[in-house]
Amino acid sequence: MKIDGKSLAKIMDATVLDRTTTRDDARELVAMSKKYGFGVASLGNACYVPMLVEELKGTQTKVLTACCSWQGSDLTEHKVDYAKTLVRLGAGQMENFVNFSYFKSGMYDEVVADIRAIREAIGPDMCYKVLLETPLWNDDEIRTLCDLCIDGGADFVKTGTGTIGPATVHMIDVMLKAVRGRIKVKASGGIRTLEMVDQMLDMGVACFGVGLGSGVRLVEEANDR
Repeated sequence: MKIDGKSLAKIMDATVLDRTTTRDDARELVAMSKKYGFGVASLGNACYVPMLVEELKGTQTKVLTACCSWQGSDLTEHKVDYAKTLVRLGAGQMENFVNFSYFKSGMYDEVVADIRAIREAIGPDMCYKVLLETPLWNDDEIRTLCDLCIDGGADFVKTGTGTIGPATVHMIDVMLKAVRGRIKVKASGGIRTLEMVDQMLDMGVACFGVGLGSGVRLVEEANDR
């Protein structure tokens, strides 16, 4: 499936994750989101969420950030409070990390409860994505994580941040077979070529998380072919 640039941008979460992201970097994310029509502007530094929300008013681009640290194992109560604050500030989508410590400890009920608490905090209508950091896990663990996310009320399972390792075709295949259409799959991390995008779309991936620079390049390449 060869997707055009406009259609690709709509299913792309254009992302800026660097810890040293500046205000100018956040403004560049806004400018590129307006220019290319990205479906989501995703920012690791939540301090700029109010600015993004304000400057993206009137566009189709939703603002997304995570309601916890990258460790994932924050207190659930803190995640809930943070998620409610982000909703109040105007975030249009929410991400949460699986509580990796609970999962590794075999505390599956607690994993589900953590995911479910965020769903209840943000309401049933907001798009809710849960990060698995798939490079950490074997295939059976990925399958289990997908089931737990479904039980917790997530709309998407996401491969991860890309900071631990890239999303691979094999990981995506495992996730898609595990969810069996019950929720959607977001591929994120190491998505660098249109060939990979096309292949993952054919497999059933619903959206992509891509660093802003790579996202712009992929959209322009898709428009040129």
